[in-house]
Amino acid sequence: MTRISSVIAGVVLASSGAALNLDVNNRASIKALAAQVAKGLYVYHDPAATTGQFQQPQPWFWWLSGSAWNGLMDYTVYTGDTTYEADLLSAISKNLGPNYDFAPVEQANWEANDDQAYWVYNALTAMEYNFTALPCEKSATNTVGYCANSWLAISTHAFEDFVARWNKDSTTCSGGLKWQYNPKANGYTYKNSVTNGGFFQTAARLARYTGNQTFSDWATKIWDWSAGVGLVSADYHVFDGAGDEDKANCTSVNKDEWSYNIASYLHGAAHMYAFTDGDKTWDSRVQGLVKTAQKKFFSPAANATGVMYEQKCELASRCNIDQTSFKASLSRWLGKTAVLVPSVRADIVKLLQTSATGAAASCTGNDNATCGMKWYLDSFDGQSDLGVQLSALETVQSLLAASAPEFAVAP
Repeated sequence: MTRISSVIAGVVLASSGAALNLDVNNRASIKALAAQVAKGLYVYHDPAATTGQFQQPQPWFWWLSGSAWNGLMDYTVYTGDTTYEADLLSAISKNLGPNYDFAPVEQANWEANDDQAYWVYNALTAMEYNFTALPCEKSATNTVGYCANSWLAISTHAFEDFVARWNKDSTTCSGGLKWQYNPKANGYTYKNSVTNGGFFQTAARLARYTGNQTFSDWATKIWDWSAGVGLVSADYHVFDGAGDEDKANCTSVNKDEWSYNIASYLHGAAHMYAFTDGDKTWDSRVQGLVKTAQKKFFSPAANATGVMYEQKCELASRCNIDQTSFKASLSRWLGKTAVLVPSVRADIVKLLQTSATGAAASCTGNDNATCGMKWYLDSFDGQSDLGVQLSALETVQSLLAASAPEFAVAP
């Protein structure tokens, strides 16, 4: 993810309080807790920011604001509470950019492919849940319907960006998107999983929604490339990335594993399962990814079975503002995957229930609106930031995913 150093974040002071009660089988209880955690997340919103950003410590991540808005969109859909809808739609509109693809001029020196993808997820989510539309704007270059800023048009414009960059980047590694699309940016010689997983997920979600084979073909192509180069292993570990500098040609894979990487591929695979009407290959891939995620990102200790954690940094308290949010992606897309793929539903629900219970127990700061990072402690651990709060919110509210409106398809 790229960094911006233009905002000095405010600090949410965590005071001691009683943990919030959560009945994982009671919708009213889940919604009440989600409302409290959403309130704690919104504390970070910067009303002075002209583009609707969230305050963060340095370094500042644009993509994380996009992910936070996606969390609040999920909250709005799952609970029916429209408290944050106006600000959400305003922020999305202000970050679309002149081509309606989430490439705003303000981020020109900072945006990478994965940053763009995390804002695109807002358009995809809005498309899938028939979320309130933006006021229609026309563009001479738009070829997707009447409004250049419809949710489908925005998502398609970004998809087309990724296709063009893939084709440009395919002189190395026989394909794959680079992390950065600016040749001068640090990371331009790295092809990573969160970027290619983002492209894969975008293509897969568009395929399921539209029924368009072109999107499906691209999703399959990206999966096959990711598996072929070793970013997705035969036993469904998803590794961080590989370099293409000085003819390296992605032959050496960085085998760090982060929860948002496997989550990106998981949810794309779930949409491909749905697009193919339950194809056994995609069902097997979804099952494999869920099982590997369970082994790698749950159960940090013998007395914390089924509790989610960020295995690379959490136990040693070394997760930065970027990394504290990764569990939000895993919870978000586990919940939605459970809706799409029946074979993994029971296992996912159990994992989310256990993790949400732990997250709720950590929410004792700032009048019970601030949550902690280590959900296996059953108490607030003293670490609070935007990513921590977002992870707690998505984990709790993902228990409501099954009762959300059905995923839409194009009319």
